[in-house]
Amino acid sequence: MPPLLEFSKNKFIGTVALEGFFPARRRKIASRIFTDGILLLFIPLLYATGAELWNTVVSSIGFLDQTALMISSSFLAQSRTFWLGIFYLLLAPRLILLAIEGFVRSKTAQNEAVLRDPSLSARFNLYATQVWHQSMTLTHHTSTLRILAALTETTVGRIALLRLGVPEDEYLQFLQTLASDGESSMAPFLEKLKQQTNETKNIALADLFSTLLEVHKPLHGFFGKRGITKTIIRETVRWAEGTDTEERENARWWSRARLGRIPGLAKNWSYGKSFLLNRFASDLNSEAARAEERLIGRKREIELLEAALLKKSGANVVLVGPPGAGKHTTLYGLIRMITAGKIFPALEHKHVLKLAGGALVAEAKTKGETDALFLSIMNEAVRVGNVILVIDDFPEFVASLDSLGSSATELLTPYLSSNAINIIALAESVSFRKILENRAGLMNFFERIEITEPDSAHLVEILKDLVPAVEAAHRYRTIMTYPALQKISDGAMRYIVTGALPKRAVELMEDVVRAAIAEGETLVTPERVMNVIEQKTKMPLGAITAVEQQKLLKLEEHLHERVVDQDEAIQAVANSVRRARSGIQNPKRPIGTFLFLGPTGVGKTETAKALAAVYFGNEDAMLRFDMSEYQTREDLGKLIGSFEKGEPGILASRIRSSPYGVMLLDEFEKSSTEIRNLFLQILDEGFFTDYLGEKINMRNTIIVATSNAGSQLIWELVEQKLDPSALREKIIAHIQKEKIMSPELLNRFDSIVVFHPLPPAVLEKIARILLEKLASRLKKENNITLIVTDELVRAVAEGGYNPALGARPMQRFIQDRIEKLIAEKIIKGEIAVGGEVEFSSEELAKP
Repeated sequence: MPPLLEFSKNKFIGTVALEGFFPARRRKIASRIFTDGILLLFIPLLYATGAELWNTVVSSIGFLDQTALMISSSFLAQSRTFWLGIFYLLLAPRLILLAIEGFVRSKTAQNEAVLRDPSLSARFNLYATQVWHQSMTLTHHTSTLRILAALTETTVGRIALLRLGVPEDEYLQFLQTLASDGESSMAPFLEKLKQQTNETKNIALADLFSTLLEVHKPLHGFFGKRGITKTIIRETVRWAEGTDTEERENARWWSRARLGRIPGLAKNWSYGKSFLLNRFASDLNSEAARAEERLIGRKREIELLEAALLKKSGANVVLVGPPGAGKHTTLYGLIRMITAGKIFPALEHKHVLKLAGGALVAEAKTKGETDALFLSIMNEAVRVGNVILVIDDFPEFVASLDSLGSSATELLTPYLSSNAINIIALAESVSFRKILENRAGLMNFFERIEITEPDSAHLVEILKDLVPAVEAAHRYRTIMTYPALQKISDGAMRYIVTGALPKRAVELMEDVVRAAIAEGETLVTPERVMNVIEQKTKMPLGAITAVEQQKLLKLEEHLHERVVDQDEAIQAVANSVRRARSGIQNPKRPIGTFLFLGPTGVGKTETAKALAAVYFGNEDAMLRFDMSEYQTREDLGKLIGSFEKGEPGILASRIRSSPYGVMLLDEFEKSSTEIRNLFLQILDEGFFTDYLGEKINMRNTIIVATSNAGSQLIWELVEQKLDPSALREKIIAHIQKEKIMSPELLNRFDSIVVFHPLPPAVLEKIARILLEKLASRLKKENNITLIVTDELVRAVAEGGYNPALGARPMQRFIQDRIEKLIAEKIIKGEIAVGGEVEFSSEELAKP
């Protein structure tokens, strides 16, 4: 064995070898057999002992017939000796098993290895040692392929493959194909393992596996075709190790963490009783004890909360955050620190009660009754002596007191300013800013702690912590894979914008699990996650099918079915859609941002509608804003909301209700500077902040701003027959020179497209498209067939064209002339249901 692998120094090798010779499952069965045998022996032993006691009593009473009443002494002696002998025979192996179990548990209580040792094997943690030992032959030799195969022979290894979504049989079959190419030398593997670790670091199974991936490059292809990267493999193996470690810790009932959950017998005897308070408050200590999650990602907030409660006076806190962000989770973290005794002495033995302010106000009804009841509750909490009082929905509670004529500030000030009781108020972000933020007299007594949403790394950890409970709730009919869990985290942060994290991610996970079960899938895959998100958002997000692939590659043709000419605009839009669909666009910006420049009636709005229909499946997925209505500084409040008026903004409200779609900003150049600055941030970061300070996510929208700026110059340059790129540069230079839009704003658009005036040859194509739309509508709604002839097309093209307005008047011409003629024919009875209508040149020539 190489010097780097001196397993005599590995602290787990003894227990791992024992596991191989006498596995835990067999030890458990043997222990149960011996334990049950010992318990069964208690019956004859009790009988024999009782009989002996009976004989002793009978012999002490002289006037009784002792011979008749006494149990046979010969039988008693034989019976008791016989059963006692068997008892000792069973007890001896049971004690040996107990000693073996104690040895195993003492060695594996901590899965970390010895540090600061030049020998690699000495630093193998429990799980790495298990896999290595399983791979060794009788002559104590191993190979990289044997180590990879041994992964399926350990509990943690099998769990890791399951969480990766890789079937064991496929994995082993692939290893057999590698074996046919010959074994790899152990030396490169050990050298890489040594390079990637140092003498102060444990070598976990994740380190072992990732190093083996580098040695066997074909493994990259095996996992890569399943979308599994090296990082995913490392995190999945760590998850499997953590799950097993947690199960081992839970089995150690004698540990301080486990014993700390058992309530003490006399901890609260020195404190008073809270009869009235218990009517209106719930016990958060009990809720925290029942909660199974490990409260990941809230360490900073819990530490801030603890520090705030340690103040000598005014030790009160308001936790502010959106619903589902983790306010109660933070409280549970504090409570568990108190229960485990890992808290400062001033907070030891504290009992956390949550007051239902709404129930209190509903009970009392009038101002006098409310004040009296509230003061009685507060005085009782102070008298008890160990209460931390949590007031849920604090802004609403304050508003309820206001409606009765009571003052929360006056009622609470005596308690907030003293150190007799700690008060923690819970507030949602929106209601806090509406009701509490400007109440300086009340808020000065509180330290404000913002409960922010977790980042991506913490969100994955939170979801991992909840997976066992979700799987158990669905009776393990489907198992969550790590790649799917990562997709849920990414999807909740990127595409699902309603609600706060981690709540919306948890809800998405539950929806995905239900969908997988409904489809009969035993594993939750990333594809299933994207399918569920696609159903929720109506955005194309799943795997690109063969049909969609052809549609995307020929997107220009599909767009030209609705938009005639304007090749540059169509090309820009098509490229943006392909980037978004392939997932390579910047996730922290809107899907696409365009500035369409050009005269009226040349197809700018129609291109935006076509874009909505192609990407979101329906042209109704377009929000249209006439920016000429927002020309002053005060109009900014119309969009984001006004705090003074208490009115939500139009833009904020519409994006909350429709966060996925195309946003058309018509005549964008007419909006005020303040509003253009608002969109400067939106184009750059993909979100804005409304009047209440809440972030509004616009990263799932395509923004199209249209402008007539420089229209006259466009006419002049087109007549000079400049090429499109030169024309575009001149128009942009003109807009900057005239200070219509700032260079910073123009640079934020993904693409600036110049729509040129439509030549006469194009007008007939537009007229035919509009007439075919009319024909389709008539057939669908009235069962009347309109024959679109060349004469009809020419009549619409000529009659509906206006050089100043482009093709826009065509729709008006069709409505005023063609639809009018059809309506008259229907009324006169000249067109029956199911009939056809065709216009002659004479009819079209009539004024």
